[in-house]
Amino acid sequence: MKNSAAGILYSTLMKNSEMSLPSEGTKGKIYLSFGLIAVSCIMLPCCIAMGAISNMLTQSMISTEGLVGINGVVNQGAMTNGLISLLHILSAFSMVFSLLVIFNVLFFSADLEYLVTLPFKPIEILKGKFFHTYVAESIMEFLILFSVFVGYFIAAGSRFIKLGPGMVIAALAALCGTVLMPMLPLVYCALVSFILMALLKNVHNKKIFHRSAYIFLLLFIFLFLASFNGLGGISVENYMDSLAGNANLFMTVCNGIFFTTPILCKAIGTGNILYLLIYLILNLAALFVMLTIGSLLYPSCLYAAAALGAKRTHSAIDRKLFRVQSPLVSYLQKEIKTLLRTRAYASNCIWINLLWPIGIFILLFTSGNNATLSYFIDLYRDGGYPRAELILLIAVIAISFIATAMNSLASTAFTREGQHTDLIKYLPMDLGSQLLAKALIALIPTGLSLTMTILVIAFYIGVSPLTTVYYCVLSVFSVILTIVIGLCMDSSAPYTDWSDEYSALRGNLNNFFNMAIAMVIAAFICAFAFLLFEFTSISIEVESILVLALLIAIDIPAVIFGRKLILRNMLEMY
Repeated sequence: MKNSAAGILYSTLMKNSEMSLPSEGTKGKIYLSFGLIAVSCIMLPCCIAMGAISNMLTQSMISTEGLVGINGVVNQGAMTNGLISLLHILSAFSMVFSLLVIFNVLFFSADLEYLVTLPFKPIEILKGKFFHTYVAESIMEFLILFSVFVGYFIAAGSRFIKLGPGMVIAALAALCGTVLMPMLPLVYCALVSFILMALLKNVHNKKIFHRSAYIFLLLFIFLFLASFNGLGGISVENYMDSLAGNANLFMTVCNGIFFTTPILCKAIGTGNILYLLIYLILNLAALFVMLTIGSLLYPSCLYAAAALGAKRTHSAIDRKLFRVQSPLVSYLQKEIKTLLRTRAYASNCIWINLLWPIGIFILLFTSGNNATLSYFIDLYRDGGYPRAELILLIAVIAISFIATAMNSLASTAFTREGQHTDLIKYLPMDLGSQLLAKALIALIPTGLSLTMTILVIAFYIGVSPLTTVYYCVLSVFSVILTIVIGLCMDSSAPYTDWSDEYSALRGNLNNFFNMAIAMVIAAFICAFAFLLFEFTSISIEVESILVLALLIAIDIPAVIFGRKLILRNMLEMY
């Protein structure tokens, strides 16, 4: 493929898939430090956590072998069930979150109008874009999968050694799984996009394509929750019992959908080369089927996508009543419309904020099935256990920093302008007002989401109104600090040469770095709160005041010096 047209296109797309970072001078050293922090604070902990989960699940499955399961059957050969379940969860998430990406890459990316005029056949464009998306979207997943397999082998221990020569086959199977596991979910995404585009090409409405991803997400969530049916509630213990007893609905259904995973795990568990060969053949077969169907449907789908993109509603625009507004309000409206009307930004920057209040609500609503959480809530309500209040204070700080960095509203503020950043200097408003608008756009959705989250916590745990207000204020100052960091980073090295909005998000390393820095600062403040409580005799009320004072003391110089830095970067940028 290397010297083919598809290979040339793949190489070109890979070279332009991520932003170029400063490599020399002060900026180069700063971004190198950011990279090291990001690897240390995000990638390594994530991989270690997934490896630990894999290890725990495998040990649990080993301990249940030979025992009577919940279905009355003696559990035999259940050692790999935990690994299979974890791989199914990763595949399900990969499919859900890759669906909109593959839709956009194959049909709606801005570079398609140039590629179709070049001497590329539609199937060559399909191959180049598919394999580019496969690699670009799976880099982090490769690391996580490798950690999952390492965790399994550590837990398998002596059983792995007893495989003898089969150890080599098992290790080779794990390496093949690390590389190929994301393939089948992405093949499904491509097939779904072909079929939907072919069947609904006369609908002329992009929403039908984008909503399909949410339907798949709801289906997988329903399957996962349904797997606890009849098990006595949602808990880790019940989930592992159902896995050991081969009575887990989620795993049963996913065994059919992601049919290569059980075969891979048999190759890893037995060291049998036949299972490994079958796994490789099935992956190649799935890829071949997708490319064959794509060669038939993709050309007509491209024309349908072009017609869909060309459709406009000029009459609706002509009927609008225009009125004079302040430049700041107009700029805010422009940012809001860009975020809401662009599907990639709406889902990844706006609607992602709803995960926090909804997720916390589900967690607390089902707290009766979680003994640890129920015990914590009882301790907090009792009022005589100040450490429970400390834990909640630390949780509010951590969630505020992580939620702000995760939505990437600040760390893509300048990247979202794309190749039109130079036009901003012609707007009838000063750069300070533009900066204020971008900061408010990041602050308002995040602040509303975290306020709802705190209110949910206050309602279920029984937090007093005054303490609830305190938590909201603490959260706002945490959000402001994270926003300043994100704006500083994105203004220093904006990623403006992107082909589509999804590339602007996933190719922008400022998101990654902003998350790492936010986690470091959150860890510092949380450690300060914990150590202050543990090694002094002050009350939790005084500690709360000191933590807020520390955050304000960090925020004030950060806002002052950060604003100067961002404005200087904006002048250099434009």
